[in-house]
Amino acid sequence: MLRIQRAKHYPRYCWLQKSQQITLGFFEFGKLRIGHVQPLQACDVPATLYSFTFSPFYTSKTLYPSGLDFFKYLLDVAAKYQLIDKIQLNTDITELRWLDAEAVWEVTLIHLVPGTDDLSAADRKARVSKEGEKSVYVKRERVRAKVVVSCVGILVEPYDWPADIPGRDVFQGHIFHSARWREDVDFKDKDVVVIGTGCSAAQVVPSLFEEPYKVRSVTQLMRTPPWVMPRLEEPFGKENYAQYAPIILRYLGFLGYMYRVLLYILAELIWLPVFQQKNHKWRTKLESSTLPRTHSLVPGKYHDIMTPRCSYGCKRRVFDNIWLQSMHRSNFRLTTQPLKRLESDGIILGSPPPSQAASTTISTVAKETPSSKNKDEHLPASIIVLANGFSATRFLHPLTVYGRSGISLHDHWHDRGGPQAYMGTAVHGFPNFFMLTGPNTANGHSSLITSSENTAGYIGRIIKPVLSGEATSVEVKLDAERKWTREVQSELQGTVFQNGGCRSWYQDAGGMNSTMYP
Repeated sequence: MLRIQRAKHYPRYCWLQKSQQITLGFFEFGKLRIGHVQPLQACDVPATLYSFTFSPFYTSKTLYPSGLDFFKYLLDVAAKYQLIDKIQLNTDITELRWLDAEAVWEVTLIHLVPGTDDLSAADRKARVSKEGEKSVYVKRERVRAKVVVSCVGILVEPYDWPADIPGRDVFQGHIFHSARWREDVDFKDKDVVVIGTGCSAAQVVPSLFEEPYKVRSVTQLMRTPPWVMPRLEEPFGKENYAQYAPIILRYLGFLGYMYRVLLYILAELIWLPVFQQKNHKWRTKLESSTLPRTHSLVPGKYHDIMTPRCSYGCKRRVFDNIWLQSMHRSNFRLTTQPLKRLESDGIILGSPPPSQAASTTISTVAKETPSSKNKDEHLPASIIVLANGFSATRFLHPLTVYGRSGISLHDHWHDRGGPQAYMGTAVHGFPNFFMLTGPNTANGHSSLITSSENTAGYIGRIIKPVLSGEATSVEVKLDAERKWTREVQSELQGTVFQNGGCRSWYQDAGGMNSTMYP
């Protein structure tokens, strides 16, 4: 499967340190910043499973730790393994170029102005256009690496404002993505519009009614409804769990391990009956029990638009215990009316789909009358929160990678029909380059951290000859990569991810699913 070019000697490796030459570099492009944590941000996979096997998170006071709790956990892990001084922040990697004659990667770094590291690529570009390069960039630097391992996450670059919706330039309020939360914006007594009904939106919306936000109203715009599942409850109640579980699991770690294994087994047992398209009978039973719960928790006027028209699991499931109940608030509105344009003081909505027209009326926010059903509707808005997802299928974007003969990785993928890699990590023509969460490495039922750990171990074994000086490069064979891709795409056809009756962020514009592992 792998082609290895032998060599007798090569320098030992070290971690990236400012401007020195290196032989191995691990670059973390995604950021986690305390100042940009969205309201009620929390993992929707229990901490015991969504943590490293070599350093499990058994001491969380809840099953689902908050974004801040998880941030602290990662800091503790980094400190425990003495990694903090080996991580270089405020640095963007813009280009990787393979130098065939020297068998190394040339890495172009851009040092960022502090505070701009969490801006999306589009936001940085906009700031540079408006304020000049010095407002974002400090300096450029080139370093060399024998091996490059990309740790770019899948949900990194958020979608910008929809290009086909005019009026952003005239809107006088604030617009930002939920992943780039603005703590400097005053929400109190404001009319807020939330675009999207995925996992992030389900966390954001209920919090907007509480301190410190206390908004006047929330209007949530939805294209299609998600399947909503209840979260697991803490054993023996939230208070007892928070008080005793961290202490017990700290000293009796085997209990945490047993719980982790149990969750893993349950997640795997769900896979066959739920995500395999052929198991229609089992999936129908699950859908028939899930939908009544949703209808029991939301107002009757939302029953129709909150009824999914796709198979369970086709889209990312939402795990929630509070979003559905928040729909009963008098100052909340859920609508499928299409967003047509922005005006200076609000948004303009078009007519809802005929079958859903009766489900979008609410008296205290924006009352519709029979004569107004087929007319555009103006809603006041001071803040628009984009919870419309990420450019998940644009792997490594906006990083540019040039392999052998100067070929661009993005051009290579375009010619092949979409992002693809052997085992989700290696691409022919790009030696000594690996991805931790590459194409088709995500799953819809378990922990991505577990799969990332497995991939890290696999990469470590592959690059061992390079690090030991026995080889100068290692590269996957073309036939192995193509065979792997054919098998993955073929097996995806038998899953709800690809043929469940929906279009999700798992797929690109052409319908190729380069996100999920079948």
